[in-house]
Amino acid sequence: MSARWHRSGNLRAGVNLLDVTPRREVLWEEDGSGLVTLVPERPKVRGPRSLGRWMRYMMAPPRIRLDDVGSYAWLRLDGGTTVGGVAGEVREQFGDRVEPVEQRLGQLIRLLRHERFVSYPGLEGRHR
Repeated sequence: MSARWHRSGNLRAGVNLLDVTPRREVLWEEDGSGLVTLVPERPKVRGPRSLGRWMRYMMAPPRIRLDDVGSYAWLRLDGGTTVGGVAGEVREQFGDRVEPVEQRLGQLIRLLRHERFVSYPGLEGRHR
């Protein structure tokens, strides 16, 4: 499951997403049933470069509710567990319901990275 790295936040060729250790970068709330709601912060940067970030923030939903599988995975993105490790835990928890788990989790991680909700510590230069 490798991809090329470009401005959208995908990985460089030769880097396997299953070996990456994502870290959460936004606040979240967990309800009593274990479901997670992501709460994006307002952009802190001011000036002409921040215009795009402000527009993205204003057009995005104010809160993003994850389903049970996404919530379970989110809580394991602690900056110490690889995507492959999270995939194994998700497979153990949800079984055949989430197959193919690597592809589904890969899509979730790439989406979260694109929205800057997670980062790839040690693999990034300009981004958080």
